[in-house]
Amino acid sequence: MPTSLSHLLVPCLAPLATACLSLDYDLSGVPMPISAKPSEPGAAEAVPFRVEARQQLFLDGLFGRSTPDVAALVTEAGQGYDRIARFQVKQTTNIHQWLLTHLTLSLWRMKTVVIEGELVRDRS
Repeated sequence: MPTSLSHLLVPCLAPLATACLSLDYDLSGVPMPISAKPSEPGAAEAVPFRVEARQQLFLDGLFGRSTPDVAALVTEAGQGYDRIARFQVKQTTNIHQWLLTHLTLSLWRMKTVVIEGELVRDRS
């Protein structure tokens, strides 16, 4: 009996263990150059920035998804600067999002999208 129970339990718990999301974004509409490299030492000003947004997926995307517009968030954060350096996008989760995802058996998945980098102003 315990062996048959474990064979039933493993497939049921697999969605809980794999509750992760991917994030697709396109930066071609951003009006300034973006680089993952650090800014050069000769830059007039380099200001670190961090933007957070939520990503949600309802029933594996069948009933909709809410994905942040990374290009719009980067464009808004970079207004008045010449370029963006040390750029990265990552996903994190807090305990509330983790509990929501797992208590709903991954029917409603939620993550925090974090956009970080340096806003660089060159010498004119």
